[in-house]
Amino acid sequence: MKPFLTRLKKSTIFLSLFCVIVLVSSGLAIFSQPQAVNASTTLTFTPVADSYVNQTNSDKNYGNNHSIRVDGSPLARAYLRFDVSGIDGTVNNITLRIYANSFSSSGFEVHKVANNSWQEKQITFDNAPSPGNQVGTSHSFSSHTWVDTDVSSLLNADGTISVVLVGINQTAINLASREDPHHAPQLQVEVASPLAPTATSTTPPNPTATNTSVPTATSTTPPNPTATNTSVPTATSITPPNPTATQPGDTQPSFPIRAAFLYPWFPEAWNQQGYDPFTNYTPNLGFYDSSSVAVIHNHISAMTYGNINAAILSWWGQGSHTDQRVATILGATPGSSNPSFRWTLYYENESQGDPTVNQIQNDLQYIQSHYGSDPNFLRVNGKFVLFVYADSTDSCGMADRWVQADNALGHPAYIVLKVFSGYRNCTSQPDSWHQYSPAVATDEQRGFSYAISPGFWKKGEAPRLARNLTTWTSNVRSMVASGDPWQLVTTFNEWGEGTSVESAVEWASVSGFGQYLDVLHNNGNGNPPPTATPTRTTPPP
Repeated sequence: MKPFLTRLKKSTIFLSLFCVIVLVSSGLAIFSQPQAVNASTTLTFTPVADSYVNQTNSDKNYGNNHSIRVDGSPLARAYLRFDVSGIDGTVNNITLRIYANSFSSSGFEVHKVANNSWQEKQITFDNAPSPGNQVGTSHSFSSHTWVDTDVSSLLNADGTISVVLVGINQTAINLASREDPHHAPQLQVEVASPLAPTATSTTPPNPTATNTSVPTATSTTPPNPTATNTSVPTATSITPPNPTATQPGDTQPSFPIRAAFLYPWFPEAWNQQGYDPFTNYTPNLGFYDSSSVAVIHNHISAMTYGNINAAILSWWGQGSHTDQRVATILGATPGSSNPSFRWTLYYENESQGDPTVNQIQNDLQYIQSHYGSDPNFLRVNGKFVLFVYADSTDSCGMADRWVQADNALGHPAYIVLKVFSGYRNCTSQPDSWHQYSPAVATDEQRGFSYAISPGFWKKGEAPRLARNLTTWTSNVRSMVASGDPWQLVTTFNEWGEGTSVESAVEWASVSGFGQYLDVLHNNGNGNPPPTATPTRTTPPP
């Protein structure tokens, strides 16, 4: 993308004073002499390159991302480079403007980078230039706002300038990059320059003057850029469920909690295992990007319509694609149709091996410091909720490791482990249990959870569980009647395995949310709305 340069003038304008002083006795007219005044011009530049680096994946490049990240632990730093030109005069001040996708209670530091040779598509944590002198510190900020930081010591003449944003604490920050067409970062340089002269009054001896008043000019301030409101339309107005506070000031849903497993791994997961797209169905939103705020808002609206209180985000560890999107998702929630919607994580790596107690503690501390205290994260009795997947060989040893790790930290997490044979007899018991088995229509772990699946048809395979709307309706009704604390929908959007309840062309309905969410909306009671004419709406990138 070429750098975008605009000139926004902020001038103080004076009308030339033409003082006419008529001397009655001599008829002599005396005119004022000119005197120079100053004005200022604001030049606005967008980056010619930006990216971020991540200590966890030290050899990975993120130059194509629509966002840049900042974090204090593990280290994540954002690099931006600007080509500044057109400075003709004295630099009054410089402002770095960045759009925040997530909130921060402490902000970030801005440091100058002496080495401008880094490349957007090549920079990694291993080869990134070191931060130089600090030139500014942002204030705290909320999500979906422009953050202005004074960096006036950056430069005083034309040239190329690089900066790096450094985290102040261990809370991850998500900011828009230049790849975001509506929220590209800006460097605003205010330059003072001479204007045409204006007159001053000269008073002759003993004049009889005519009083001439000079109008005072109004200062013109350049407008602040505002975000383009991009939203995916939905057909039905939604009233969010009334949540119950489990701790003073912490608004959370109360049991029974209906939660859906959600996969924030698109667009990467659309193309895999030799298939593009990797699905047998056609989502009404098209083959979307999980980082899109418009898509996140649409998903919140759809789940709220289906009486779903929370979503369980597939999470593949620190620094993964799924991890990088959590801050964006949490930050987008307050501006959605249901600010009371809540999110938690599904810890997938337990299914890839047996993480040690130390590894589990490290991940729990990371989740707690980055997401667990976020107002939009799901908590029970003040503890952040974490679902944990498992493999077919896991047994009571898994429960031992997780309970030991959580207890050693003071039990900050509400752990919901995946069940295995004999789990009720284990000495170590987590806070709750669940089953994830989407090839089975229903599964009840009485007293803990009730899970339902609409069908299972993985791309490239024969269906394992055929879709049947009548069966689905009966299963939803049974789930509600169970009264189990966790009532789980498997899944909202696992398109590759064909378990989605998100609206698709194949089961679209007049509500705009699809027949499976219609049934959830009615809690299995009554007839769902008729099928709609198949349509496909592709959200903006």
